[in-house]
Amino acid sequence: MRLPAPVRASEVAAAVGGELHGEDRVILGVAPLEDAGPGDLAYRLPDRRGDDNAGLLLADAPIAGRSVVVVGDSLAALIPLLESWFPEPAPCDARISPDARIGAGVKLHSGVVVGPGAEVADETVLFPNVVLYPGTRVGRRCRVHAGTVLGADGFRYHASTRGLLKVPQVGGVRIGDDVELGALVTIDRGFLGDTVIGDGCKIDNLVQIGHNCKLGRSVVIAAQTGLSGSCVIGDGVLMGGQVGLADHSYVGAGARLGTRSGVRGQVPAGETWLGAPAMPIGLTMRIFAASRDLPEMWRTWMKARPPK
Repeated sequence: MRLPAPVRASEVAAAVGGELHGEDRVILGVAPLEDAGPGDLAYRLPDRRGDDNAGLLLADAPIAGRSVVVVGDSLAALIPLLESWFPEPAPCDARISPDARIGAGVKLHSGVVVGPGAEVADETVLFPNVVLYPGTRVGRRCRVHAGTVLGADGFRYHASTRGLLKVPQVGGVRIGDDVELGALVTIDRGFLGDTVIGDGCKIDNLVQIGHNCKLGRSVVIAAQTGLSGSCVIGDGVLMGGQVGLADHSYVGAGARLGTRSGVRGQVPAGETWLGAPAMPIGLTMRIFAASRDLPEMWRTWMKARPPK
């Protein structure tokens, strides 16, 4: 995310009470470590090592040849910076914020709220009581049904010596073209980048999509499914109702998840998985079939036991 105004590394160090090592660089934005470029500030946790391209790091130790602000807790140091750079906008009495952008042919039903800086592209329909938080972008020809909320804060708190600190969510939500969102869908804004819903996705009622999730094109998700934060879903994935994905799960393109599947980790592209924990459907069905015989197997085993 681009900062409201450029800052120097020394200003960042002074603001967080850290010590600057390396060049006093000019910083233009803030980004996740894996996406940061030479003009960005990022933070690095103690257990994270490896290459990155961030221009300035908040970290727990100096790094040779890098601009680093050394602090005891890098994420705790980042939080007040984000609160300063990206303050929550003041409440607006108008349903449509003055700086929102509304495209041609858009239909807004009663009770819709479009927040500051939000965008709704051409020919999209927002049904009653849809809420677009600041910075949410909805593409062309979308249909967003009643009560859906786009851009609420992602659910993240940081345990520190000061207790649980709310981690500001300063990213946004980006909805592609030709997307349909059912009633009472909630899609959380990203931490530093955007939560992304690709073109042509169809999402049923009562679906929760956590912060930083990335959905490809034409993903179909049935009702009461929940995606934890930072899940990546490939093109054309189909999910049945009440599916649950743990954070950072990956589902490859064209995969299918049966109703009530519980996913942690990776589902390969093109495969069909079922169960909790989810497994390839052939294995799951064999387990289901075998489970019907368990009572009789137990009785047989008990009869065959040698006496004590």
